Amino acid sequence: MLKNIFVTAIILIISSCSSSNFEFDPGACPRAAIMKGSESSSFNGIKIELNRTVMICEYNIRKKRIDFNVGVIGDIIGGNKDIAKDIEIPLFIAFVGPDDVVIDKWTKNNTIKVVSKEISSFSIGIENLQSDILEGRTGSSYKVLIGIQK
Repeated sequence: MLKNIFVTAIILIISSCSSSNFEFDPGACPRAAIMKGSESSSFNGIKIELNRTVMICEYNIRKKRIDFNVGVIGDIIGGNKDIAKDIEIPLFIAFVGPDDVVIDKWTKNNTIKVVSKEISSFSIGIENLQSDILEGRTGSSYKVLIGIQK
């Protein structure tokens, strides 16, 4: 009898000390991708291709917001023509939610240096983007699409 009372008391103490506030984990960052898988455009006689993306993010569940940075990796083709030393590329970034609804869209002008080679690589970092998220949705419910603003 004393043993049952002791076990019951321990169970009550442990359950009262546990936190009942379940913190929702939204999981990994949304998927970031180039709008058409790969996108290219000509600027001043030089072809620019967007090929890959990288993304880091941080969720703020209390404010229902995601803060993220996106990196874009691409190629410059025809840089050996000495047409330009710098090219300004207008990129758009769209934060897309469930049912392909665009939640936020930004346009960022980025300057890249042209190297005197037929083909050279470049990378662009786009930082300090923020967007709203829906409560209870995970990162896989969203995507970030990047393309060249035309």
